[in-house]
Amino acid sequence: MIFFTGFLIGVVSLIPGISGGTMLVLTKKYEEITEAITHFKLKKNRRCLLTLILGILLGAITFARIIELLFFLAPNVTMILFSGFVLFSIPDLMEKKKPNFFYFFLGLFLIYFLFTIRIPTPPVIVTYPKITFLFLILFMGCGILDGFFTILPGISGSMIMMILGPYFLYKSYLAHLDFQNIQFLLPLFFYFLGDLFGLFLGSKTSVYFLKHHRKKFMSFLFGMVIMSALILIPYSVINASNVLFYSSFLLISFIFCQILNLIKLLFVH
Repeated sequence: MIFFTGFLIGVVSLIPGISGGTMLVLTKKYEEITEAITHFKLKKNRRCLLTLILGILLGAITFARIIELLFFLAPNVTMILFSGFVLFSIPDLMEKKKPNFFYFFLGLFLIYFLFTIRIPTPPVIVTYPKITFLFLILFMGCGILDGFFTILPGISGSMIMMILGPYFLYKSYLAHLDFQNIQFLLPLFFYFLGDLFGLFLGSKTSVYFLKHHRKKFMSFLFGMVIMSALILIPYSVINASNVLFYSSFLLISFIFCQILNLIKLLFVH
């Protein structure tokens, strides 16, 4: 079951708006995995995490090829679907109490700031960057951010990567992975190292803030997702002639998110 959970996380790690934390909740493994990450020195926890990591790797490599094909055949439709996943994940972060507006706007500002420093990247990569030590360190930093946000409730690491820009490069490395080509293996190795470290940091952060500062923390995440949804919607491709066509794909993402929430409720209760 841990391997299957990891496989699901690997798949959704490439879909903005659907968090790895959601998959952990669906499979009732959130507490077990966060506990294993927090106390990874125990032998049983290391074994659990190794199984999870293998599942994540297989899921990510498998699904990256599908994502690559979708962006090649229908990039605008794919972006509409992804922005819909982010948009319709917002209710998951809404709580009964009024949000803390300072932390809500702080979350808005963080995403907007990340957007202003983004690296513009085409959806389908044809030319890969030269591998240098600086590039590997920066790419590992992207992995840290990805892993950190993946484990947070309601936040998707791929959403952050898409806003920053490295998402398409990472996805392309996975889709064209060749175990005999160092140009693909080395960047992914550094990215996954960062990912693991980010998962550890994100788990620690999530457990602490949900326990001690839940309202502030959830308000901050709420602001992040709101701004992400506004940024990721590809306004430039939507016009009067195609608004109904693209709206149908937003409807598909809405239905998918509702089904996911229904399954989550069934699993939780």
